[in-house]
Parts: sequence; C-alpha cells; structure tokens
Amino acid sequence: MEKLALEAARLLFSEGGAGWIVAALLGLACLHLHRENLRALEARVSETGATATALERASQTNAAVAAALESRTRVLEDLSRLAAETARGVDRGDERAREKFDEILRLLAELRHPHR
Repeated sequence: MEKLALEAARLLFSEGGAGWIVAALLGLACLHLHRENLRALEARVSETGATATALERASQTNAAVAAALESRTRVLEDLSRLAAETARGVDRGDERAREKFDEILRLLAELRHPHR
C-alpha cells in the first residue's frame, strides 16, 4: 500500500506538475458525483413519502369498505333471522307473518337504496 502511495505522489510531481491538474479534475468529478448522489437520494426519500401516503389512503379506504361490508353483513343476518321466523310463523299459521314479510321488504329496500 505504501508503494502505491509513493508511486502516486511521484506521478503527481512528475511531468511538470500535470498530475496536480489530474488530481484537481478527479476531485471536481468526485464532488459532482457526490452532489448527484445526494439529489438521487433526496428523490428516493420523496418517492418513499409519496408511496407511504398512498398506502395510508388505501388503508383508510379498505377500512371504510370493511365497515360497509360489516354493516351489510348485519343486515343480511337480520334478514336471515326474519326469514326463519317468518317461515316458522307460516308453518304455525301465525298472523304476524304478514308483519314479518313487511319488515323483510323494508330491509331489502334499505339494501337496494342504502343512502336514503
């Protein structure tokens, strides 16, 4: 390693000092590459932030969809319960069967038009 350093120093001083010019140009090139590398890293950080924001929004959307599906599931469970009760009522000739059917129709209307 010392031999390489000595040889590099000898080359710097040889040829009338032309080695210093080469060293200065290499230093400027390294500085330029360092600055470009920093710009690229800043761009990556910015992209990562944008990706994180997009993922957060997608997560919020998924949570809203899950809540809506849970609400629909509850309505369907209520409809299933009412249909079973109505079927039992019809088997017994229950007068409340008509009321149950009306309730089922109301819940079905809510499913078709949930924003009313």
